[in-house]
Amino acid sequence: MEVCRQDSIPFQHNKPMENNESKRELISKGVMGLLLGLSLMVAGIWVGRQLHIVWNIWPSTDGVVVRGTIQQVMDIPYTKGGGAYHSYVPQIEFGYTVGGRKYTTEAPSVYSADTFDKAAANLTRMYAPGTHHPIRYNPRNPREIQFGIIEFGPLAFAFLLLTLGGVLLAISSKLLVKGYAQGVEQAPAKEQRAPAAILPFTGSARPEVSATMLICPGCGRPVKAIEDNCPNCLRALRAA
Repeated sequence: MEVCRQDSIPFQHNKPMENNESKRELISKGVMGLLLGLSLMVAGIWVGRQLHIVWNIWPSTDGVVVRGTIQQVMDIPYTKGGGAYHSYVPQIEFGYTVGGRKYTTEAPSVYSADTFDKAAANLTRMYAPGTHHPIRYNPRNPREIQFGIIEFGPLAFAFLLLTLGGVLLAISSKLLVKGYAQGVEQAPAKEQRAPAAILPFTGSARPEVSATMLICPGCGRPVKAIEDNCPNCLRALRAA
């Protein structure tokens, strides 16, 4: 007779939690970098497009300088121990004609100076009253004008946004590829149990002997009392 032991041996296939966290972190950083890079590139394209519209699409007309003034447009204090920095920009008022209608509009110059005297000298030298200069105007709103040369500041800013956006896109794409290359994150493996072990019948588990049963002195197995020999080991059960 055999009995089945009910103990089971649990075993589990677990992936290291550090590996899952590393993948999630890589993918999270990649997605955030991708979104930020796209945002910077969109902003850079928008700034560049505005410059393109002003300097390539807006029509041009002849403008005559009516008068000029100096405006302080910036007051940035230095760091500890420093004084204030003042920037001065000439403001030019132009007279021009669009569609047979005359306009007078004031606009800032692209040039600036760190002192009032320098700004006044530039104003007198370049934009004396009565001088003619080509200006560009917004066809939807002729009072919005630009003159001089294309501004370096916005152009450099647009280029910087595009560059930073491209770098972030490259880095985030690399992080995403690296994260997905480690495999799709799997759920924790379920606990599995080994099959129950089959053990031989032990002496302590022998059934009680009834009046119709005998125990074979040879093999220890139960035998019917009416038997003359043990059916298991064939040993004689009765004396001759």
